[in-house]
Amino acid sequence: MLNPFFQGSDKGAEMKKSITSRKKLLIVAHRGAKEEAPENTRSAFDAALKYPVDGIEFDVRITREGIPVIHHDKTLSRITGSRRKIESCFFDELADSDWGSWFSKNYSTERILTFEKTIDLYCRRTRLFVEIKTDEEYSLSETSRILTLKVLEIIKKKVPHKYSGSIYILCFNPKLLEFAYNKAQAYKYVFNLSGASLKQASYPSYIHGLCLPIGKLSSSFMDKANKGGYSVLTYSCNTREQAARALDLGATVIMTDYPGKLCGYLKREI
Repeated sequence: MLNPFFQGSDKGAEMKKSITSRKKLLIVAHRGAKEEAPENTRSAFDAALKYPVDGIEFDVRITREGIPVIHHDKTLSRITGSRRKIESCFFDELADSDWGSWFSKNYSTERILTFEKTIDLYCRRTRLFVEIKTDEEYSLSETSRILTLKVLEIIKKKVPHKYSGSIYILCFNPKLLEFAYNKAQAYKYVFNLSGASLKQASYPSYIHGLCLPIGKLSSSFMDKANKGGYSVLTYSCNTREQAARALDLGATVIMTDYPGKLCGYLKREI
């Protein structure tokens, strides 16, 4: 099922002419190539890296015994039909589950990735956009503190120093980002915006970037971000019009569910 964005079209021709003259634009695969393989899995990440993307984005949660794992949803509902929370499950329980059949029977052998394994596999190959999932908006639970510390510990242990600049830590919770920054300043911290945070007049100086849905991106927001010296990340650019909007407004990072098609549209060579 191809989005109309990827069908042959002459729309956006003027935009194409200006792409090569723009500052470096990063294309990031949102949860991997999630329309080609089950999201947040090795298959999705490997599929994304077949294309000339600049990074992969994924979500991290924590198991009952404190192991960071790659998964977006709070529960197992999409994977097994169970409403159990990831944080209430031991890793061995998750490791035995089929992590791909919900997407296609062709992926019935897919298994959950730990964060540590993901770092081992990809930190030398591309930029990593690590979204730490938390259930709190403006407070920080002990579970979220433990998850954050585990993530930072694994990055410090596993990522060679020369690649530390390719690690981005994302979260909707500013308290978590502040907590993480105070523990490790070497990485780029990105504030995922929603609701009231979109309307803030200013943001903390330690924040590297601001991330928001493409539907919320505007010239006034870009003016605010540029004045503050922030990079702007936007998601998910899955139509021709969305990509054109992100480019025209000057976003720094475009996240997409269709990395191959987006790279093709932007005339990147594989």
